[in-house]
Amino acid sequence: MDYMPEEFDIDFFRDTGFMRKQCISCSSYFWTLDSEKKTCGDPACESYSFIGNSPVYRKYTIDEMREEFIKFFQNDSEFRHKFIPAYPVVPRWRDDVLLVNASIYDFQPQVTSGLVPPPGNPIVMSQPSIRMLDLDLVGKTGRHLTTFEMLCHDAFNYEDKFVYWKNETIRYSFRFLTERLKVDKNLITYKEKPWFGGGNAGNAVEVFVRGLEVATLVFMDLKEDPNGDVEIEGTKYSHMPLRVVDTGYGLERLVWLSAATSTIYDAIYDKTINFLIENSKAKKINDKIMAKISEISAVIDPYSEEKVMNEVKKFMESKKMEYNEDFIKQLKFLREVYSLADHTKTLLLMFSDYVIPSNVKVGYLARTLIRRSFRFIDDIGFKYDLEKLLEFQYGEFKNIIPRFDEKFISDIIKIEREKYNAVNQSSFNIVKKFIKDDDLPLDSIIRLYESYGRNEDLISDIYHQITGKTLIIPDNFHELIIKNKEIGRKETKKQLTFPDIKTRPLYYDNTKILEFTANVLYSCDKKIILNQTAFYPEGGGQPYDLGYFIYNGKRINVLNVQKYGDSIVHFLDSDIPEHSRIKGVVDYNRRHQLMIHHSATHLLLGVMRSYFGDHVWQSGVKKDVNESRLDITHYKKITEEDIKNIEDLCFRAIEDGKTIRVTNEKWNTALDKYGFRLFEGGVPVSKTIRVVTIQDIDSEGCGGTHLDNTSEIHFIKIIKTETLQEGIQRVTFAAGPAALRYVQKLYNIIKAEQEYMRVDEDKIADQSKKYIEELISLRKTYDDQSREITKNIINNPEKINNINVYNIENYTNIKLLISALQKFNQESIVINRLQNEVIIYIISGQASSITDSLISLIKNNGIEPDRVTKSHGICIMNVNNIKNTDILLDSIKKVKS
Repeated sequence: MDYMPEEFDIDFFRDTGFMRKQCISCSSYFWTLDSEKKTCGDPACESYSFIGNSPVYRKYTIDEMREEFIKFFQNDSEFRHKFIPAYPVVPRWRDDVLLVNASIYDFQPQVTSGLVPPPGNPIVMSQPSIRMLDLDLVGKTGRHLTTFEMLCHDAFNYEDKFVYWKNETIRYSFRFLTERLKVDKNLITYKEKPWFGGGNAGNAVEVFVRGLEVATLVFMDLKEDPNGDVEIEGTKYSHMPLRVVDTGYGLERLVWLSAATSTIYDAIYDKTINFLIENSKAKKINDKIMAKISEISAVIDPYSEEKVMNEVKKFMESKKMEYNEDFIKQLKFLREVYSLADHTKTLLLMFSDYVIPSNVKVGYLARTLIRRSFRFIDDIGFKYDLEKLLEFQYGEFKNIIPRFDEKFISDIIKIEREKYNAVNQSSFNIVKKFIKDDDLPLDSIIRLYESYGRNEDLISDIYHQITGKTLIIPDNFHELIIKNKEIGRKETKKQLTFPDIKTRPLYYDNTKILEFTANVLYSCDKKIILNQTAFYPEGGGQPYDLGYFIYNGKRINVLNVQKYGDSIVHFLDSDIPEHSRIKGVVDYNRRHQLMIHHSATHLLLGVMRSYFGDHVWQSGVKKDVNESRLDITHYKKITEEDIKNIEDLCFRAIEDGKTIRVTNEKWNTALDKYGFRLFEGGVPVSKTIRVVTIQDIDSEGCGGTHLDNTSEIHFIKIIKTETLQEGIQRVTFAAGPAALRYVQKLYNIIKAEQEYMRVDEDKIADQSKKYIEELISLRKTYDDQSREITKNIINNPEKINNINVYNIENYTNIKLLISALQKFNQESIVINRLQNEVIIYIISGQASSITDSLISLIKNNGIEPDRVTKSHGICIMNVNNIKNTDILLDSIKKVKS
């Protein structure tokens, strides 16, 4: 995107006296009131000049600065901005990202696409955000964080409703800095820079004060379009009718600007840092040294630890300060203190949204922070545990962290600590296996970290113990690992293309409509689209309806039903021509059972959430006729007692006859009323959300067909539970007639067992246990005898040409014999004479050549092998209809070993 001067040639800049200049360092264009200024304000071009010299008239806390910003926009006389409470950091309204990285994520894609109106216009909010890509730099550079609050004031400009754009937005930023924070106007710089992300793009300016970037003001008016006329870094965009003002002010940056401390951590985590230092062997380091590290780190891009530390060493030596091993160790401890302060706040935000640590998706990111925190706690000798530190942090940041579920957090930390300790205890031999010729390549280090859970310091220590060398790990080690994990993977399937025909869904009018008439608006290759249909298409975990159409007195079966846009496509076993008038009949039994299972899924989910806790979310679902399954987030294995209790609670809700109600609600109204639980089953792409509510139990967005009352479910039987992966439990169940059939099947099995064992029902389990124990005992006796027989066979070979030959008859445990012979590494031939054939086993490093010789020799004697198999140093030869094995023995004598 090429910037033209007129892009920001706005009234505010002209009226205020701002000048457009080009940076002598990076060549970027910027706006300033300072006629002497030659650089753009970016720290890489001019470094920090605010540390120890704050341009803000007083020091602010996090809560004070947040309130100052929000009140400024709420009470503005021109545009009173509506305050929007923060969204969760886990964006369940999106399926393309794992964490909220910026405030605009709250409104993508529904609002920014123009599909859904914003919750206010204009708005102001403070959105906690998490970015893990800078994890390697946290604690080191003085400024990097994994979690931060993005203050924003956003406006959404429609073609028929303009709010404000560049002029007003930039003026707002100037007014807030100069009027509220009383920053000298000559210290403010606006640097032009294009912005793109999340499928959108636009012009933008970055706002700097004394080298510190405090805000980015984005003017989003482009969307990704392969046919677009604007290109930004290889991606084409086109202009969109909705123009969005997307601003992002760094709350922590503004607090740091006001405090002017040597690092951002000292400005926002001062109490936490003191708590950690007072209870560990970490110490504070001279402010001038820490300020120097922050200033150097801001200039060196990309970050290099070696370059930074070389500059620090020069600085300390110039100031007659000792740069030695003790300083390096104390700097490491202090950086770990800074990281702990940062990581624990991020974890609190994750735990408030019930993220369960695992090795996949957002769970992996949480586990990464937890294990780093354990390591840092151990390194600095912190006298308390991680749980205590999290509790302290919540006390500091409870104004922005929505909930602190003490039991959930305690359980998670206990489980993760046990796993972390187990990993560390078994690390030496695992790391040793990856070291070849004193080398441990980067891909092996990453595999040890990702697949085996070994952290980079542990790997380095073990590598040094084994080789005596120092392991070089890149400064961006965690970025290499995490960059592919911060992005959600939206599954895509190959889409067929059909005409844009809107089909009226009769199943939403009334689920009891099972017969209907309709017009065929499209027909091609046994696929038809109708003006209306009662057939439910596959979606939301619910399978499609089956049934048939009547056309010209002929029955034509429906094989599949799918939805493409607004079109509902029926896949048939025969063609029906366009413009036909036909009758459709839905399979009642299938539809009714699927409705039962769908409503039972909602009931079971609501009951399990109330039973296990609010950390339970739907992770996956599949309804079917005979049984259904529901995957939930839960960090413990579901016990038999849990199953019984859950079934009892479900039965009570069924017995109470809870109403099941379906409503269509506007997007923002539904969010206000039900919260983000609406998106348990997926994210609808529509202006409204179809909400299914089970009275007093559950409300969620759903496009499926449902019963009217829980009493129609009759009863639920959980068939089995299993751990699908860490943090995910799968519950397979049946309800209604399917549950009855399952219980009847179990009854028949029990009756058959009872008759076979000739015992009462309550003694079947004991009798089965007795039989199994007897079988195990018999098997052990058999195995012992087999080993003894095998031993006797092995000890009595016939030696022919230095080959051990075993001529045996009808030996059944041949695998045991062959396995034992392989262990001896002795060239052997086993001839096993069976009733109708002889099988020859050749065990040798030269098995292939010996076999070839033997085949040639026995062929000369008129014997043709039926089958020869060669694998892993063993050859197996099958010979049929041979009564005398002397011919084989004579042939073996002629084989050269």
